[in-house]
Amino acid sequence: MFLKPLLMIAVIATLVIATQPTRLAFAHHSWAASDTRYAYYIAGTITEVRWGNPHVEVRLRLDHAAVPQDWRKRPLPSGADAQDGRDTMISTRAYIGELPELDLTLAPPDWMGRWGLHRRLEVGEHIEAVGFLNVNGGDEFRPVMFWLADGQGVWQKLLPFPHRPEPAPASSH
Repeated sequence: MFLKPLLMIAVIATLVIATQPTRLAFAHHSWAASDTRYAYYIAGTITEVRWGNPHVEVRLRLDHAAVPQDWRKRPLPSGADAQDGRDTMISTRAYIGELPELDLTLAPPDWMGRWGLHRRLEVGEHIEAVGFLNVNGGDEFRPVMFWLADGQGVWQKLLPFPHRPEPAPASSH
């Protein structure tokens, strides 16, 4: 009789503990800190790389480039969600902020490997990216996808956006 309540407590405690990492990972990997209504195109040279978990972090010195002419025709990276990828491409406008560098939060190395990037990013590499700025401003940028100088694209999205990307005005692409 005494064993049944203890067994129930043990089962409940195990379930609570077992679900905590999932909830924490979900919150940690969500897009809630990004303004996903407006996608921005950036291009530049990597000045710093921290390769590891929970995310790869890259500092990018910006070229302040315009969105390429054929942008909406660019193929999505391997593993991309077609709807989210196209919605993001249609939402893309050039980043016209005053910051000379942005901090990019990328997927963990194992996920980038699943999406086709089987090597570390290096200081001095040139990349293009499309993604979202932090809702609180600052220099944080969260790419949905990025492209290496050789044209290889790397997808960066697992969880749903809090807001669907809105189409960019015709003059911004």
